[in-house]
Amino acid sequence: MTRLAVPDDAKYLPAVELSAGQTFANHEKYRWVAEGEGQTEQEHLAFIHQQLEWVAVNNDGEVVGFINAEKRRNSLHICELSVCQNWQGQGIGRQLIKRVFEATLSLQLQFVTLTTFRDVPWNAPYYQRLGFDIIDNDKLAIELKAILQSEVDMGFAREDRCAMVISLNELAAS
Repeated sequence: MTRLAVPDDAKYLPAVELSAGQTFANHEKYRWVAEGEGQTEQEHLAFIHQQLEWVAVNNDGEVVGFINAEKRRNSLHICELSVCQNWQGQGIGRQLIKRVFEATLSLQLQFVTLTTFRDVPWNAPYYQRLGFDIIDNDKLAIELKAILQSEVDMGFAREDRCAMVISLNELAAS
């Protein structure tokens, strides 16, 4: 089940992200992601207070995944999607992305954007299967250029990252 996150969820979300990051532990090039720090409880609370964070819970009510987003000029930008490692591959990420799509439409926005790794199977290729397109560098909006640059400043290699977009108008028409 997925639902809008509540403040009490925030204390569990860093552990969810840490668990999700362990998927990178066996990926030599990106092993450092598994060792890195994620969003803090306070950062999660900011998304929750804006009603831009959703969680997935198991049958016992334990939080096993989350997605959060920022409102941009004409889009919602997915900041983080994480699913506990032992819950991956069960459609939870897809359900959480659907929540962002619903929020985008309710806010009368047209696009959902994100940044991710180009060549990791559960990153850009996964999002492409959901209908997202990689944005060519020469067509990047200023906001997305700034996000990618901040990722480079944090240690990501620019050539490994990409920005992606999906138009919900086009998705609804298909």
